[in-house]
Amino acid sequence: MEIKQWSSDNGRSIIEQIRREEYLIGVEVSLEVAKGAKSLRTKLDKALKLLSEDLYSKETHFVLELVQNADDNVYPDQVIPTIGFKLQPDCIVITNNETGFEESNVYALCSVGESTKEKRAGFIGEKGIGFKSVFTVSDRPEIHSNGFHFRFDRTGQDQLLGYVVPHWCGDDGELFSKSGTTIVLPAKKDSMFSTEV
Repeated sequence: MEIKQWSSDNGRSIIEQIRREEYLIGVEVSLEVAKGAKSLRTKLDKALKLLSEDLYSKETHFVLELVQNADDNVYPDQVIPTIGFKLQPDCIVITNNETGFEESNVYALCSVGESTKEKRAGFIGEKGIGFKSVFTVSDRPEIHSNGFHFRFDRTGQDQLLGYVVPHWCGDDGELFSKSGTTIVLPAKKDSMFSTEV
């Protein structure tokens, strides 16, 4: 199976496209449309928060979800699939030697209920929903994969739709591998994984 290699420029373009087309961020609209969009964002944000809290009440559930996703991923020929978890003082770094994200995977992660796995036999997880479990331990999860370098942000009250709206974070990080997929989970202050007191 041929996997398209994305450059950081192309990856950033996709992230900006999702922000504009899916969530009207950075799009000039009338005052009335802006008010309506904010109202819809607020309602969707509340629904996502409730969904996340109801589905993932245990802080450690995200580990199972990420292992499940790794099991469902596509790997290069002749590669033994691996997933690694590294606990650092201020974050958890998860690495996986999969082929990497495609545009469709990014769209699925930036949505709810839109999985790239629904019509593929043998898959045990739903990447778009299961990934949301990381919000139990991190308010700013990052994904680095195949030219895509983005994060979600739930650090403030004004971060509506932090579960689904992507923010470009660049490819200059020291924590991620240049191949496969790396997920960086900066620990919440009140998380059992946080070293802050």
